[in-house]
Amino acid sequence: MPKKDYYHDVVARALIKDGWAITDEQVKVIVDERNLYIDLEATKDSTGLIILVEVKELDDVDSPVEALANAVGKYFLYRTSLNDKEINTPLYLAVSVAAYQGILSETIGKLAVTQGNILLLIFDPEQEEVVRWIP
Repeated sequence: MPKKDYYHDVVARALIKDGWAITDEQVKVIVDERNLYIDLEATKDSTGLIILVEVKELDDVDSPVEALANAVGKYFLYRTSLNDKEINTPLYLAVSVAAYQGILSETIGKLAVTQGNILLLIFDPEQEEVVRWIP
């Protein structure tokens, strides 16, 4: 099982504050003999909605472009694998406010998000709160 992302626990606590229950961590998706692990599964009891969340650190890294490429690549692999398994659970990419205002506000970030149809969950790591959902 892979190591938790830097903000993994922060995002879990932010989701709980936002009324979600964390129902699973390191959600395994098997494609042939390969195991993929999506960070979190959360459920909102009031609506019955279930989501999957991949947490990525795109701020405070040596190369934001490299981190973005890694995050977008993983998101694509996970979403493609879910589609192949006919799992229709929405997959969100969780990024900090700093990342959203940084690399994701630049043209390269905007293109990646829009062209990749990436669902975003923006969180404040200091307050451990969900700031915004971008479908």
